[in-house]
Amino acid sequence: MIGIAGKILVGSSFALALGALIYYFFAAKNDRDDLLKVGNILFGLKGVLLLAASGVLVWLIFQHQFQYYYVFNYTSSDLQSKYLFSAFYGGQEGSFMLWILFSTLFGFGLMKWTRVPYKAPVLFFLTLTQLFLLSMILGFDLGAFKLGASPFRTIAEEMPNAPFLQANPDFVPENGRGLNDLLKSPWMMIHPPILFVGFSMMTIPFCFALAALWKKKYNDWVGPALPWTLASNVALLTAIFLGGYWAYVTLSFGGFWAWDPVENASLVPWLIGTAGIHTMIIQRKSSVAQKSSILFAILAYMMIVYETFLTRSGILADSSVHSFVDLGLYNQLLAFMLVITGVGLGMFFWRYKELPTPKKESKILSREFMTISGAVLLFVLGIVIILGTSSPIVGLIFYDNPTPPEISFYNDWSMPIAILMALLTVLGQYLFWRKQDAESLSNALINPLIATSVVTMLAIFLGNVRDPYYMLYYFAGFFAIIGNGWVMVSILRKQPKLFGGTITHIGFGSLLIGALASSVFVTPLIDQQTEAYNETIKRGEAFDEQGFQITQPVSMLVLKLDQPKIVGEYIATYEGYTIQNQNRPGQQTYAIKFEPLNGGQPFYLNPEVYPMMSTSTQENIQWSVDPDVRSGIMSDIYLYVAGSAFVEQQNMKLEKNNGSPFQPASMNGEDQGTEQPDSMATRTLIFTRGQSSQLGSFKFRFVNYAKADSAELPSGTILGVRAEIEVTNPGSGQVDTIEPLFAVYSQDGNSYTYTPPVTVPSYDFDVQFTRINPETDTIELTIAGLGEEFEEEWVTIVAEKKPFISVVWLGTFFMMIGFSVSILRHWEREKSKNS
Repeated sequence: MIGIAGKILVGSSFALALGALIYYFFAAKNDRDDLLKVGNILFGLKGVLLLAASGVLVWLIFQHQFQYYYVFNYTSSDLQSKYLFSAFYGGQEGSFMLWILFSTLFGFGLMKWTRVPYKAPVLFFLTLTQLFLLSMILGFDLGAFKLGASPFRTIAEEMPNAPFLQANPDFVPENGRGLNDLLKSPWMMIHPPILFVGFSMMTIPFCFALAALWKKKYNDWVGPALPWTLASNVALLTAIFLGGYWAYVTLSFGGFWAWDPVENASLVPWLIGTAGIHTMIIQRKSSVAQKSSILFAILAYMMIVYETFLTRSGILADSSVHSFVDLGLYNQLLAFMLVITGVGLGMFFWRYKELPTPKKESKILSREFMTISGAVLLFVLGIVIILGTSSPIVGLIFYDNPTPPEISFYNDWSMPIAILMALLTVLGQYLFWRKQDAESLSNALINPLIATSVVTMLAIFLGNVRDPYYMLYYFAGFFAIIGNGWVMVSILRKQPKLFGGTITHIGFGSLLIGALASSVFVTPLIDQQTEAYNETIKRGEAFDEQGFQITQPVSMLVLKLDQPKIVGEYIATYEGYTIQNQNRPGQQTYAIKFEPLNGGQPFYLNPEVYPMMSTSTQENIQWSVDPDVRSGIMSDIYLYVAGSAFVEQQNMKLEKNNGSPFQPASMNGEDQGTEQPDSMATRTLIFTRGQSSQLGSFKFRFVNYAKADSAELPSGTILGVRAEIEVTNPGSGQVDTIEPLFAVYSQDGNSYTYTPPVTVPSYDFDVQFTRINPETDTIELTIAGLGEEFEEEWVTIVAEKKPFISVVWLGTFFMMIGFSVSILRHWEREKSKNS
């Protein structure tokens, strides 16, 4: 019943949004304040009902109402409360709801702060975008015509032909599928909401640009739109940072960016939005670039809609590891994209001839030329990324199964553009604050150029840089930092409120330096033997068993339990692992100790390995890893587990048990005799009470004798006793206690022994109590199935030293600070105009 209420609330929100759209249209067309007020009321009611619908969905999630498909698909009964709440926006339907809620909240801000004549048309276009987003969660099903996917649909509605539902129409699963294990991260709890804040705010400059085109007011719109544009860029930049840091500390590709379509979905609008910020500032300063400002405002939101189509329609399901599952919204998303593109570009070109044109071209050495050139470079970089992201779709014209471009495609194009942008940030700042000619500009740049050259040469020498391309890249990055820093010092002396642009550009330069250093100049932490082997590979002297030359150096390091190895400037020791099931069933946390050779303080890294339950099958376990990072000012140590004895054991157990992961093989206690299959390796241990014995990586301890239950003994038993045995795995520290049985019974005048094997609960090997020797008070245990994989406890790790990764995060923070300072300055100016 409550699910039906949720559907009604969403449907009513859609109807109210449609009504608000109509009222806003006629209010904008006829300049009617009374119609505007009615539209505002309908818009507000729509927001209230959608908020109530969101509350219903959150309640269903927290109450574990697994009869609803969304709850079943993204949650489970053992999911922690913090992740239950994040499951609200973990799927497509919930994320659309969150997007609309934020957009509605900012709509209230527009009602209060937007001036006539922009208010009604801005709210009209905002409501138009919300109408499309609301249609995605309507869930109307009229047979041949379907509109949206409701978050309140039941499993019966989602899978009407499922056999288990036909047998039991009231079937309710006992548990849900649970949240994707990769999303169980505090960073991913924060990242999506901030991303949708950015998406929602980026709608507002789009709406202002269209309102300016509608009302033929081509200049004044920049003032109120600029703070919103800056705020949306701060939100998107923050989301990019959080997503990058999550990828760095959660995924094993060892970096913070992989050029995945979902990553690009936030980067491209940010790039074009930043280009729009530059042209808006120039338009406000010099009354030029009206066309560029309007076009970039339109394109930035178009890119959000386009990337939404790419990542949510299922069209890139084979090209992106992050893409959402197709919910049948392809046609709706395509219509959304076409309407936004048609309305935006259609109105732009409709008014194109009426848009102001500069009376004369700007000089090359002018703030207008430099700022617009920087904006064009940002736009070009965005286009390059869009082309790369869209290549699997374009490739369908020529190939059956096109593949996405290699990362090198993006790197090869983005690096030269980034170098040019870094150089232009300095030239643009020098020309922005003061008119310059060639001579005065040259004189002003002498000191920054000398300082940049010195710092660059030091970096080249200390970093052993040999590639001329990287040298130029370093020079551009340091020039952006030093040159903008020179300007910032001058600004802070005279007008400290105006330093936002310079600190943003300093952050950009820092980001470039950190990105190159942490990606290209990574040092693998390997032992001396592996280093020597890699040298033979480099010399072309290493060959495999077939005689082919080996070209790939070894980056992995094998550590055996409690056997230290010298790796780089550290002594690394594997000290075992622990198993925890709280967050993820079967999760292992490994302990790797690092001791600096220079006598510094030892430290531990604790990478994790866990089975991906959502993608593992009865035939195959999909293992995933959580790296661990030791952060430092100059460099990070980044480490993840590439393999271990435990993982190998679990894979072998799965194969042996014909598809029962994490379930030990069991043997029937009624089997008599001591024979074991020939394929099983057997070992024998003899010890007295209290004595321990080591076998492979396991320690066995005979604690004491234990009483045997008569019901478990065969008839005619003469002697029946159990032995209490502790089995310890030093690698994990886990202790299992078993009590194997030894019995002697008489049958037909003959004596027999009955020693059924007992399986150690956590491991796939058996223990039999095979003999008692009263004279020496010892017992004999036979261990069966303890093969070579248990001989030694080991782990394979990939450890890297990443220089200056902290500079990436520092540069991002500087950019956030710069944008935020600019927001406050432009917001104060707009408030003074309103007052």
